[in-house]
Amino acid sequence: MAMNWNNIRFFMATARAGSLTLAARQMNTSLATLSRRLAALDEECGVVLFARTHAGYSLTRDGQALWKRCLSIEDAFTALEQSLPAAQADTFGLVQVATSANLANLVLLPALAQLWAEHPRIDVEFCTGVQPMALHGREADMAVRLSTPSTGNFKVRVVGRQAHALYASHALVADEASHAEIGIVGWPTDFSDLPIVRAAAAHRHWRKPRLRLNTLQGHVAAARAGLGLAYLPCFVGDLCPDLSRVDGPDGLLTQNIYLVLHNDATQTRRVRVVADFIIDTLRVTGPRLLGIRDE
Repeated sequence: MAMNWNNIRFFMATARAGSLTLAARQMNTSLATLSRRLAALDEECGVVLFARTHAGYSLTRDGQALWKRCLSIEDAFTALEQSLPAAQADTFGLVQVATSANLANLVLLPALAQLWAEHPRIDVEFCTGVQPMALHGREADMAVRLSTPSTGNFKVRVVGRQAHALYASHALVADEASHAEIGIVGWPTDFSDLPIVRAAAAHRHWRKPRLRLNTLQGHVAAARAGLGLAYLPCFVGDLCPDLSRVDGPDGLLTQNIYLVLHNDATQTRRVRVVADFIIDTLRVTGPRLLGIRDE
């Protein structure tokens, strides 16, 4: 049986999204069509490629093997596209990216020189903040965020996952009795809907905080000063040499990182270039985002 390459596109989208609903939205198709495509690919391959669980769609062992082969093909097509004359045209202009200060400062900025080496006439503006910026008013060309927009015509893609852990100063770690007494640094009440705030409040070390701060940088500073435990993304906490993990990341909060673009944004080459840069950067830093340390 000849393989339908269109089915591979649906397979790749579902594998990246981890969700049938999100993949269908990205492919601009219905759930029924996507399900039919995946079932057809299962039949073509003679194996089951996804495990359907309450948490979403995850690749089986056979699915992972196909995924690796598809990535090689995708990389080859990307290299081919970039070698074509149209891809060599000069790209210039401003691209505005809304994201968190930590993703901008610790992940994207260190890699930005690589983008400029290939596209020196692209200007990038990062708009950072804890609360997600609304894209409806075109305040930004794209967003890298931990939630998806509830309304609007956007392309949404899962580009990574971010794990969290609990951190404390070395002095506090050495004094185990203080762990149970000092508790976790809190957030102001108007941040109560953020997943990191809810997850910290559900941790066994949680108690009514004596200290509340409205930025992750503040939580880092408080933990370094021994004023409390800090519930932090691993890529933030692991970069602080005077902090140690107390708990996690296993069993604690892990979130998808989404790239959100206006539906028409992909028609603009400079936006596509920056989007590809973000996707590649988050792929390379994936283990660090998940708190996986080099042995």
